[in-house]
Amino acid sequence: MQTQPAYNIIPIKNDGGGYMGGNVYRDKKSGHYYIQIYWQRKQERFFTFESNSAWYPFETQRHANKVLSIMQGQIDNEEFVPAAWRPGSPLSISKYSEQWLDSLSVCNNTKRFYRTCIKRCVTHFGTEKDIRQIRYTHLRRFYNDLDLADKGKYHTLNTLKAMLRCAVLDCVLKKMPGFPRLSETTDSDIEYLNFEEQRLVIEAIPERHRAIIMFGMETGMRIGEVRALQKDSINERLPVKRKDGSIVYVRGVVMRRSFSGNELRQTTKTGKPRQLPLTRRAIKILKSAHSFSDFVFTLDGQKPYREKELRKIWKTACQEVGIEIHLRQAMRHSLGCQLLDEGQELELVRDIYGHTSTNMTRRYAKRSPQRILDALEQRGNVVELKGVRDERTPRSG
Repeated sequence: MQTQPAYNIIPIKNDGGGYMGGNVYRDKKSGHYYIQIYWQRKQERFFTFESNSAWYPFETQRHANKVLSIMQGQIDNEEFVPAAWRPGSPLSISKYSEQWLDSLSVCNNTKRFYRTCIKRCVTHFGTEKDIRQIRYTHLRRFYNDLDLADKGKYHTLNTLKAMLRCAVLDCVLKKMPGFPRLSETTDSDIEYLNFEEQRLVIEAIPERHRAIIMFGMETGMRIGEVRALQKDSINERLPVKRKDGSIVYVRGVVMRRSFSGNELRQTTKTGKPRQLPLTRRAIKILKSAHSFSDFVFTLDGQKPYREKELRKIWKTACQEVGIEIHLRQAMRHSLGCQLLDEGQELELVRDIYGHTSTNMTRRYAKRSPQRILDALEQRGNVVELKGVRDERTPRSG
């Protein structure tokens, strides 16, 4: 193809080191103009421009020069993204979100959750909203307009943040927009069972179903992890270092799989396996589990428990003893809260749970107003006040 330069090369410094040359050329065959620049050691050409969501060729040299000037301004401001100047680029939030969701290697339940969060974003911003034009003020307004609890807002904005971070890696976005400060923390209490409540519920569960729930309580495993536990995850020689520096080998468990819904995944929720030494109680629970399959805990000796079945067993037992608590909270939260009630260090509980941050563990240290009041009442009096009647003491006759 024979082309001729329409004007001289203008050297412009870019962030890749060296200079970027920009030219407007004319294609003799079609008669249309196009822009050619050298960007980050690569030659880029642009043949069309966008107007009202449609793309058209450059009809005049003057128009192509104006577009080139805009590109040069973006380069100076470090905002230039070549994909933004080409038709078919996944720039609208609806188009890019579909590509992003399809690229995720997560379980079906997680993908459905992400899709729900992104659907809220598309509904708010509109299907044709250019993701390059999303700014902090837009995100702040979106956060305020979401008719969700704080936890729902947190997950929705975090999902959008993950998608935009991927857009930066795809070179669709030059940089991330500022995000409102996100916090999952709410004022709701962390619910858990004390030892006596735990005993009452366990005794109300049919004996053949106790092992899986007791093992989860003893180790603090998630429901999906304890359901997915297989016999190859029981480590017979887990090295443990004593205080005197000597090494002993104990029985342990390696959490490397999890169920998401009824889909078995060869990874945990966090994506990282973790191991835990087993107590004598945990070993005794394992010996009581009778399974003829690869799974440690099974409903009938062969098939692993489904979450729906476990929840039904748990709910029935709770109703029998008059205790109301979700299985996830009873199994996952109780261990951490009980350890903290006994005065164990927060960092120790963090390591048991495999939390990446102590802030996640700190939630288990939160106590309800009633528990705080009980603790304050049980401490000794600082000053004994005489002549003042305790208003909570009932009046006599």
